[in-house]
Amino acid sequence: MNYINHYINKIICGNALEVLKEIPDESVNCCICSPPYWNLRDYGVEGQLGLEKTFEEYITKLCNIFDEVKRVLRKDGTCWIVIGDTYGGSGNRSGHTLETSNLNRLTVGYGATGGNVKLTKGYEKCLLDIPYRFSIEMTNRGWVKRNTLIWWKLSCIPSSANDRFTVDFEYLFFFTKNNKTLFWTNEKTLECVDKKPLGTKGKEGVDWEWRLIGENYENYNTKISREDAEKYNSLKARKYRKKEIKKISLWTGHDYWFKQQFEELNYDSFRETKRGKNQPKAKIGDLMSASVNARKSLDGWKINPNGRNKRCVWVISTRAFPEAHFAVYPEGLIEIPIKAGCPEFVCKKCGKARVKIYKTIGKQITKNMKIAGCNKEGKYIGTEQKDYKSAFAQRPSETKKRILKSMSQVKESYYSDCGCNAGFEGGIILDPFMGAGTTALVALKQRKRFIGIEIKQEYIDMANRRITKVQQEIF
Repeated sequence: MNYINHYINKIICGNALEVLKEIPDESVNCCICSPPYWNLRDYGVEGQLGLEKTFEEYITKLCNIFDEVKRVLRKDGTCWIVIGDTYGGSGNRSGHTLETSNLNRLTVGYGATGGNVKLTKGYEKCLLDIPYRFSIEMTNRGWVKRNTLIWWKLSCIPSSANDRFTVDFEYLFFFTKNNKTLFWTNEKTLECVDKKPLGTKGKEGVDWEWRLIGENYENYNTKISREDAEKYNSLKARKYRKKEIKKISLWTGHDYWFKQQFEELNYDSFRETKRGKNQPKAKIGDLMSASVNARKSLDGWKINPNGRNKRCVWVISTRAFPEAHFAVYPEGLIEIPIKAGCPEFVCKKCGKARVKIYKTIGKQITKNMKIAGCNKEGKYIGTEQKDYKSAFAQRPSETKKRILKSMSQVKESYYSDCGCNAGFEGGIILDPFMGAGTTALVALKQRKRFIGIEIKQEYIDMANRRITKVQQEIF
């Protein structure tokens, strides 16, 4: 019997650290949570996290919990943590309403703590940088930090402070427990293996194949640059120009499970776009003033129809929550991490997650690509306007060349297969601070499973009511 099934789609009442010790090693695919912030909320429960006498003690206790999270997380798992900051010497009226703002500690039921004036002596009016202190301690304990994401709140709470700016964002940290290749997928056979394959030393057609790479001199062991080779028509130029094919491995290594996320190209971010040689410039102020032709020409910069790789600033509005919980993050904030960090299909037998594999099946040269600076063969023909070589700076032409090459590739997507033929089920998401159950709701909506831990029974009852409603709508 798989002991982890005892916890699936349930919220366990208890201290996060103690409950985590009961969960088997390497049994969950992903962790997403928002721990209680230091000295901002009093949930009225003995042993709760966030009311420590110092923020150093808070960070130590929090990282001790994530030591256990690291143990129960699979080697290919991901961890996402929403965490906020606070100011030293704060009177702090968090949780107060306009009607109760003068009642101070009498409003504990509203979540107020009464402030940290006595706890942060020497840090008066100073931002304590708790998220970064926590982040550094996490990496000191072996976590691999992949991103600092910014949750930009368009509808943030107004601030009465007139000697600083209003804080309208929070941090979302993306960690993994591994930074070395764990498994490999084959784009032709769709295999997924744990042992390092032979690659270009293996069997042609299975492990590798010959591919046309064009006149990319940088792929070869030569000191002569492409420009000099063509300028002087040297022996090396003639020699390397003939080498248009190369052994390419069909295997791709993965350090952890991650599904790339995309976003639409923001035309407003382009102020001046340079075309290829002798092509006119397009100057665009903003989206409203951009001409239709200019906007169409910028479409040529899209790497694929899905858009560009998602950026690190996420604009997500907060949402009102009608019940008695004052620290509920919106579903939109964790929809992306759950899509990106928790697999849709996990083998019921071996536990391996299916990985999306892209096969190059053809080539296309669009009108917009030609506008962006390539010829009919898909090669970039533009030249730099500045001397990047003598400045030892990255040459824009090389970047554009790689982008255009990627744009020219027509791809189809497939899923890897472990070969067990035992069927698949959704990955498992752990939230050790489940609160009102938002993580569980998003997990279920994406056909994935969850394990929740919450110290306050009132919140568990609240979460279960929300979960039951979603289950009835979905199933």
